[in-house]
Parts: sequence; structure tokens; C-alpha cells
Amino acid sequence: MDHQDTNGVHPTAPLKCELKTWHTREDGKGNKVRTPVQGTDALRPDNDSSSHALVLERGFDKKSQLLWTTLTVNSPHILKALRDAVGRYPTVPSDFTESFTMSSPFQMLYHHWEDLHAYKTTLEDGEDDARMHLNLLFGFMESEMGDSKRAIEKQFASGYCDYDNLWLIFKPGALAITHFKSHPWLMRVTKTAYEENARDGKWLEVHTVYTGHDGKNPGETKHIIKVKQKESFAQGHPERILNLPVYPRKYHTEGEALEERLRSRGERFISLSGRNSIQNYDGAAEYLKEAPPDFYDPNEASTWQVWRSYAEKGRIVLDLSSFHEENRGMTISAPQDESTTDTAMCPPYVFGFSCGRKDWGRFLVSIVREASWKPDPFSSLEVPSNQKMLVQALVSSHDFPGNDRDRNEQKGKGLVFLLHGPPGAGKTLTAECAAELSHRALFSCSMSELNKYNSAWYFEHRLAQVLRLATAWKAVVLLDEADVFLEARRDDSAADGERNALVAVFLRHLEYFSGIVFLTTNRIHVFDDAMKSRIHLAIGFNAPGTAARRAIWSRNIQQLPKDQVDPNVEEALDRLAAEELNGREIANTLTTANTFARFSKEPLGIQHIETVMVVRRDFENILKKGNPA
Repeated sequence: MDHQDTNGVHPTAPLKCELKTWHTREDGKGNKVRTPVQGTDALRPDNDSSSHALVLERGFDKKSQLLWTTLTVNSPHILKALRDAVGRYPTVPSDFTESFTMSSPFQMLYHHWEDLHAYKTTLEDGEDDARMHLNLLFGFMESEMGDSKRAIEKQFASGYCDYDNLWLIFKPGALAITHFKSHPWLMRVTKTAYEENARDGKWLEVHTVYTGHDGKNPGETKHIIKVKQKESFAQGHPERILNLPVYPRKYHTEGEALEERLRSRGERFISLSGRNSIQNYDGAAEYLKEAPPDFYDPNEASTWQVWRSYAEKGRIVLDLSSFHEENRGMTISAPQDESTTDTAMCPPYVFGFSCGRKDWGRFLVSIVREASWKPDPFSSLEVPSNQKMLVQALVSSHDFPGNDRDRNEQKGKGLVFLLHGPPGAGKTLTAECAAELSHRALFSCSMSELNKYNSAWYFEHRLAQVLRLATAWKAVVLLDEADVFLEARRDDSAADGERNALVAVFLRHLEYFSGIVFLTTNRIHVFDDAMKSRIHLAIGFNAPGTAARRAIWSRNIQQLPKDQVDPNVEEALDRLAAEELNGREIANTLTTANTFARFSKEPLGIQHIETVMVVRRDFENILKKGNPA
């Protein structure tokens, strides 16, 4: 037998092309005792197994129940075959340049059975020793795993799989498919692991990588998918492979056209991810649920994110750099050059910020559309023209500092508006028009949202987040219900102390914000001097008069499809304008009446609007009786 070096592997003694087997049991004193079972020197109970090509060891308990099985590979010929046919295997900590040990169920041998067989067929006539050693390995594999392998493969061929053998369909390095909102997502398997706990029971973790993006570069990103036994394998029955939350690409029914389609989608993902932009969205999405600041559940300790489904309709901001900064842990592990990026493995969604929900979300690439802007947004605002001109001039002329990371450069560079007046008078619409005019995102937040946990720490955290993102996006900020910031500070009670602390926090952050802020309030009493000095323009709003109400009615009606509106509505504009409603009440009345008309399968008519207005009047009368002047 040839005992020369074999590609860097140096056997230290003549190697027998044999499999030596040991059984290990505990004696009465708890000591482990190894006993040779077979081999040419089975009668000599020494512990030297390095002279055998393969060494099999089985461990038993006191009742002779099998606990574990290991296989040690010493053969340089088998090691070379593993280097050439396998290369690396995630659960085997070896580069196959020296002897190593692996444990049952020998995943590597299962997954690379055909690869090793193909390697053996390439051996030349003079490589008899290598062929003998590989035949020894295949003899072990056949006796240890052959029958079960054939039975399992027969089940796989039928398109089904049971839980215990699930790991077998996920070969490391092979492609797999999962779905997000019914959209296919291609990724590469790296390894699998069975896990369990008392709450979720048993599951298989399928570890994968895909092509992600951190806002600067695309790159390999890790992702784990759980296949839970109690969800996918009811009562222990086999499950159809295509029904699993993740399955090998080879089982998908679509051919090469799938990769072409995913590659095209991935190119758009890369394009959207590499730049900050404002987009329109109308469809299914997911938002990142925020846990209360005092919440902790040890069962959720390993799950730092909770995504919830919802329907998004409105503006979103795509900014992956900010997303990854705020959600640390979601990073790419290996940046790649765009020219070598596999775009077919990009996810079907892109991370963005919902301007409506004010939460981070995942949005389908196929639905994201470039934002469209109204050509003359202020034409929809029924306020005096001089107010419009002032707002337009200041917003259009505002300069944002070039370095949004330098706080000193931000100091005192902001533009602060105060909009005060009754509800429905146009305050919120003014901020919306300013954002439309400047083609910027509108970041709207109320005081109750900023301080929803009644915590000074959370308030500052949330306010800092709003202003930080608005700075990065050069967004227009609308802070509604700003009364608490505007009134003069007092020290009459503990509640005053808490409010004073919030005002101090607000003033400090506002001082270093260089963007555009609109503060709104329904009432003004005594103004805080420090707050007053920071306001550049205060605009008062009045409830709309008859002419303004008529214009608001007309504009809202004109936004509806003409074939869905009865002509008698336009003819009744004067009558509608006589009702003392504010702008928001007019919009709500028309929306409700239009829904009523659709339910009745009729065009929107004056009778639908009047029905809603009668109900509104009844409600107003009840309120007046309950709160007499």
C-alpha cells in the first residue's frame, strides 16, 4: 500500500484500509470503557486507532441504548476526496487536511453522496489505493445509511417530507425559495439546525444568505427561517414540500424564467436601495412594531424585531442608511461590488419609512413608484393670499446646511412656523402644501404620539428621532397639538415641573434643528418667552366663511369621478355652503355621503349629502343640550 504524502496529509504510520469499530459504555463506577468490536486486531484492546482509515465509535448508556455515533477519518485518500468534492461543510469543523471526527447523522455524507461518487469515477487506473479507500467509505455509508437514504429519497420524489428528515432537503450551498407577501425570494442555504423550547415546541432553523443592501453597498446578508413542527407537520404527518415556508429551488415548478424575473426585480432593488428618495406606495406592507420602553419578555429575547402586516397608501421615504442606524443588527456581512452582485437573490421588499404610520416598514419593490407632486398645491388652500405668499416665499428660500451631521452647523438655522386657529381651518393643509411645494416628505407628529408613554425619556428619544430623520431627509415637520410647548412655564405643581422639563427638552432640540417646522395649536393663552423668540412667522386661521366653504365643497366634489356625481350636487353648492362647517367637516361629510351613495348603487346626489348632514345636526344638538352655553 502506498504510504507517501497525499496532497499535504502526512500519515504517521502504515495505514490499514479498514474500518475499526469501538463501543463505549459506562462501568459500574461511572467510568467510560471502550471495547473494540471489529477489525483485524479486535482482540487487542488498545486505544490506537490512527492506523485505520476509518474509525467508528458508538456510545451506549447503562441499558445499552445507543446515545451517539461518531466517525473518524484518517485516510489521506478520503480526505483528498472530501477536499475536492466537498470543500467545506458548515457543521464539520475541518478543512480536510488532517484527521477529523464527525457525528451521526452524518449530514455531510448524505448531502455529498453523489458528489463523492462522481469524484470516485474520475480516478485514473493507477490510483488503486484511493479507489480502495473510497470503496471502504461507501461500504460504511451503505451499511449505515443506505436503506434510510433510499426510503427518504422515495418520499422526496413524491413531493413530501416528514419533520425528522427535513434537514436532508436543505443542502448547504444550494438555492432555496421562501415568500414575502406571496412574492418569491431566492436565497442560498448555509446550514440547518434543530431547536426547541417549551413555548414553540420543535423547529428546524434554515440558515441562509441573500443579497442585501446597507444604503451604500450591496452584500451578503444572513437570514434565518424557522420551520415549526406544530405549524407545518400537523400530528406528525408528512407535509408537501412546496407548502413549507422555505424549500429548495429545485422543487419550484417555474424554470429559468424565475431567475430572470427575480434578477430584473433585484436590479430595481439595488437602484432603490442605493439612494434616498420619496416614493408613492399603495398596497400590502409590513411595519416594525415598537415595544414599550419598559417591556421585556425573556421568551422574545432572541427576537428583536416584530413585523406586522398592514395596507399602506401614501408617501414613503427610502433611506437604508438611516434604517440600519436605527435598527442595529441588520447589517450585511460581506459587501460586494455591484458588478459581481447576484441580483436574483435580492429580497422582494425594500426598507423604508411610512410618512403616514410614522414607522419603519418593508415595502414591495414591485409596488414602489416615484412620488408625484401637485403642480400648484396652495391653490387648494382657502386662506388669505398674503398668508400663502409668505409661507411659499419662506419655504422656497430656506437653505439646509450641507453637513447634516454637524450639530454646530445646524444651530439656529431652522425655520419655525406657528399656525393657530380653530380645527378645520387649514393649519394642517398649510404644512402639507409646504411639503408639496418643496417636493419634500412631511413628517407629522402630535404631542400625544411623542409622549404616549408619559415618560420624559421616551419623549426626548422620540423627538430626537423625528428631528434626526427630518434632518437627514430635509423633510417638513408638522408638530400638532403643540399647546404644551407654547404656554408660559409655571412652578405651581408637580405637573408643572414635568411640563417644564418637556418644554426644556423641546427647546433644546429645536435650537439645533435646521429644517422647517410647523407648530399648530387651537388656542393660545400666555406665550412662553423662549418659545416666542424661536418662531419666525405666526399665522392665525379663522373658520371658513361662506365663500370659502363653497370653494371647499366645489373642490372636493371635483376630485370625484364625474360619472359618479349627480349634476344636482353642483347646483346645490350655495345651499351646502350655508352650513357652518369647517374644512375637515366638509371633507368628512362628503366622504361619508359618497360611501352611502356607493352602497345604494347610485351616483352621489344632494339627497345623500343631506342625509349625512341631518345626522350631523342631530349630533350637534345633543352636544349643545349636554353642554349649555
